[in-house]
Amino acid sequence: MEGAGLPPLAGMRRVSGDAARSLIEAQLTAHGDGILSVFGRYRLADAFPAWHGTIRAVEEFINIPWFGIDDPRVEARLRSMPLDHRLMSNIEPTFRTIRKILSPRFEAGVVSRYLQTMLQTAAIAIAFKMHGQAAFGPGITLDTVGAAVDYFQSRRRHMVSLLYTMPFACGGTDALVPLDTLNVLLPQVEHSCVAITGFHLKLAQLEALDTFSLEVDEIGAMASHEFDTLDDYFLEPERASIHVMGELRRDQIVMPRMEPLDPKKIFSAAELRNSVKLIGATYAAFGLNDSDFSTMALLITAFSRHARDDYFVEIEKPKFQAMLRAQSVFDPGELEGLLVNAPSGYATNSNAYEPFIDVGDAVVSNVNLLSRFLYVFKNVHLGSRRRFQIHAGFIFEDMVKRDLSTLGFHVTDIKRINRKEFDVVTTHRDAIYNFQCKNNWIDLSKVESDRALFVRYNRSLTNYYRRALQKELKREDLLKGELGLEKIEHYVISRFPVIGADARVINYNQIGRLKALVGDAS
Repeated sequence: MEGAGLPPLAGMRRVSGDAARSLIEAQLTAHGDGILSVFGRYRLADAFPAWHGTIRAVEEFINIPWFGIDDPRVEARLRSMPLDHRLMSNIEPTFRTIRKILSPRFEAGVVSRYLQTMLQTAAIAIAFKMHGQAAFGPGITLDTVGAAVDYFQSRRRHMVSLLYTMPFACGGTDALVPLDTLNVLLPQVEHSCVAITGFHLKLAQLEALDTFSLEVDEIGAMASHEFDTLDDYFLEPERASIHVMGELRRDQIVMPRMEPLDPKKIFSAAELRNSVKLIGATYAAFGLNDSDFSTMALLITAFSRHARDDYFVEIEKPKFQAMLRAQSVFDPGELEGLLVNAPSGYATNSNAYEPFIDVGDAVVSNVNLLSRFLYVFKNVHLGSRRRFQIHAGFIFEDMVKRDLSTLGFHVTDIKRINRKEFDVVTTHRDAIYNFQCKNNWIDLSKVESDRALFVRYNRSLTNYYRRALQKELKREDLLKGELGLEKIEHYVISRFPVIGADARVINYNQIGRLKALVGDAS
């Protein structure tokens, strides 16, 4: 298990202002240099395919319990399988059980990769515990298959970012073989990649909040304020995700004819092509399928025809550039810049979405990277359209209503009183809880790539939300009169997380905290 060689943060103390900034910047430099130091020992020709294959195995490991097992009892049994020393001391009987579960359902390659990932994960779990680390965040361990699924889901972004970084950083002569990838690189994910993301968020908080400080000891730095950018399942927030559209606006979607899928595969080129069709159909009502998106969808479909083993996509550069020139909507040079990652360090790559990575004579991708890119392209493409913004706002209100009802609030049908509009009005016992739903997009990638811009926009949004709360205070008598209640509280629910000190502004990914308002009785 290789460490990043970082200097300790000595002595318990509280720091703020310039002292906090200096500490954070020093740690960012140290962690970034640590990643480059480890990568610098390895030969790209070995390291890149080894890590790329590991990412495929980890993605399968995550998805098999979620989507590959249709029997809840079998899924629960699989998730409960122990890892760490309990697996290592009982390998053959455990593997016989796993094969019995998976072999009837999946092809031999999937089963083999799953078993290998279990073994590697158990080994790295033991190594982490030997170094004093048994947990990796609230409730996240590597003790069982289910726990490891949650762990890998929380770290998958970092793993992909390391793949992007390899062409920039790998320049050594050592061979990195597939059996060693998790042992070599998961410590970098855990101790450096997670830290880099966290320290960038702390810098943004430092610049956005006058009261921000750090409590520092030899283990790390604890921030005085929380800021979580991700939704449940460690997904990035969006105005109206494809899953929400399917749940709340299914009647608006005309499902296209799909290609048949091999049920024994977790990922495939056919599934990618179906995903392209589904994205187009889901957002067709908002005019998504114009020439820009249609051309990009056709390109992704064309790239899928080059998939090897139904996952890896590798295209020689002359062929790739010819494919880009074959379309007439985008400038081929600009399109190549959009599709191919430019070699750079980890911090930049932590927000990269280009589907292809330049490895010399060819560009390399996989079916998941291609699907993820098209999805992000869709978000950007629709984001400035007024019709989509309006409808996404209504969809977000429905999401909030659903969640508040689950938390124990009674959602009223009030939308307008005396020509004054309200978003979501709820009651609980003898109180009114009035919620303004704000679906204002904020580019969270700017936390790392352009922090000053992010902080300025964050400030404009928090000021806007403060004014929205003041507006509600001035017209609260309308709600009191309509509902016959005197006690009233006003909140803003922000779909995209913002940094602020006003407890009445709730980031949607923290909406569960409102449960405290209703207690156990619902």
